[in-house]
Amino acid sequence: MIRIAELVLGGMLVLTMLMGPGILAAPATLLFGWWPSSIRLIEAWHPHPNPVVLFALAVIVLVAGSHAFLSWLYLRSRGSHENAFPAKWPWKWTLCSFGVLFCALLAICSLVLTTHQLYWISRSSDPLFTDPFRQRIGMLKTAMTLQNAAQAAQWNRLKTREAFWKENSISASQPPAEVFQPVWIGDDEHRLSAIILIPRRPMHRARAKVTVLQPGTNLVTRSLDELPQVLGSFGIGSEIQTTKGKPTLLP
Repeated sequence: MIRIAELVLGGMLVLTMLMGPGILAAPATLLFGWWPSSIRLIEAWHPHPNPVVLFALAVIVLVAGSHAFLSWLYLRSRGSHENAFPAKWPWKWTLCSFGVLFCALLAICSLVLTTHQLYWISRSSDPLFTDPFRQRIGMLKTAMTLQNAAQAAQWNRLKTREAFWKENSISASQPPAEVFQPVWIGDDEHRLSAIILIPRRPMHRARAKVTVLQPGTNLVTRSLDELPQVLGSFGIGSEIQTTKGKPTLLP
């Protein structure tokens, strides 16, 4: 038995090394995903006292009314010679009946939702296994390559945009236009002062980053939730934040 367990663990280790740690995302999510999901649900759930009290009263009335009806029906149908059963309908029978009904409804809902999710996954174009770390590294590599191309073109607007939109000019694995939505910011009609790269389809929104490219500086990353502030620092949108005439993202 121990030998079989060692072989299974060794096979999993070899498979992980060959395919990357992203293959462990699915079983890890199935085992531990309920915990962060419950936290997100609790944080997003803001109950009001009135609906909670109304729901509690409805449950009490339903259980008590069902118990009263079942007790009446039990006394009507029970013969006087049947001593093997209790004289009255027990409360635990009512509670167990509702527990069985609740579990049955939960199982039905789980089956329907599982079928729906399997169909959605089979029709989705997204990869089944994703590695957030590898995806972020790939995006940073694409952004750095685009910055080098922009510097080689002396931040010329037309040449930089041509390098971005030309397939396989920046990244051999995936065209940058499929990864980023660019925002071109120019000093004039010919020269760019900054490029803001927004991820098009982030797999994990909480970890998604907005990348800012500027001449003479290293690339800057910000959280995707800070996108309005990033755009506002360049005078785009309603929030304009400048310091001594320079965008706040400048060092």
